[in-house]
Amino acid sequence: MNLEILILIVCLGASTLLLLIALFLTIKKNKQVIIEKVILEDKILKYSASDRVIDSIEIFLSKNENTNIKLCESIRLITNAKSVIYSEMNKSDGSFKPVAKSSSNDIELDTLEAEYVDDRSLAVITGIEGTSKIMLNEENDIFPKWFKDIDFESIISVPIIEGFETIGCIYIFLENKMERNIDEFLKNIWIITNLFIKTKRRIPVSNFESKEFVKNIDIEQTDKNIKGLSLDENLELLKFNNKEISLSNSEYLIMKKLVDKNGEVLPYEEIENVLWPNKIGINKSAMRLHIHRLRDKSNNVSENQNLIKTVRGKGIFLEIISA
Repeated sequence: MNLEILILIVCLGASTLLLLIALFLTIKKNKQVIIEKVILEDKILKYSASDRVIDSIEIFLSKNENTNIKLCESIRLITNAKSVIYSEMNKSDGSFKPVAKSSSNDIELDTLEAEYVDDRSLAVITGIEGTSKIMLNEENDIFPKWFKDIDFESIISVPIIEGFETIGCIYIFLENKMERNIDEFLKNIWIITNLFIKTKRRIPVSNFESKEFVKNIDIEQTDKNIKGLSLDENLELLKFNNKEISLSNSEYLIMKKLVDKNGEVLPYEEIENVLWPNKIGINKSAMRLHIHRLRDKSNNVSENQNLIKTVRGKGIFLEIISA
């Protein structure tokens, strides 16, 4: 082979190799840029959401309108939603009727029909199951008929539970699909709904008046912690490793007692004392329902590790597990 040709082949090979290396480095750099961009966007969203949390709490505490309207306005600010509608439960027939709103669109509440148990519609299902639901516009089998008049891409349905009773349901209509920061979204919503419940029950809300409370949301306050399982006592959240789920006040009280027992049996009598300290209105069926909801939530957050065990006829206990 001619020496010149050999030199040319070697030069072409070296050039190709250099080009491939340069291309690889460029792709790697671009990939890193994309990753850093996503991280930056997440941080921006996180900090802007924190600011909205502060503003929404201040709105809730400062305005004189009824709490239903304040609830809608605060959640719309905290989520940057197009519309937020609160449906209140009618205890006589179990239906949910839209009673308050906050919206950038013109919505006439009087024209929106109530949802009934027979409909098995979204508010009814959310209330029965006691957990939030995130759905897309096309998932309309269980949507109430009046949803067709609302412009949205996705919706968050949040039950409002006071003690053992579902008293309402919040609909949060969003322009876009929920793809990222869903857990953070739900946690921020829970702050306002929890404040709403405390206000209705006339519980002092002084803990919410300080901005430091909001700024410290990301600090895990885990006074109660059992090998991967923790309880946030400010936000009433049950956490397992990197997952968390909101609890109603009564569910939180039961779980707190379970954690305090450190694996020992929590008798049903003690649960009754926690939920009905004045011994008035004790309802064993309601207690069992709430234990059932708490067990479902703990299974959800722990990926069905069945943390809450039952001792037949005596009570329940928290199984100590490895993280």
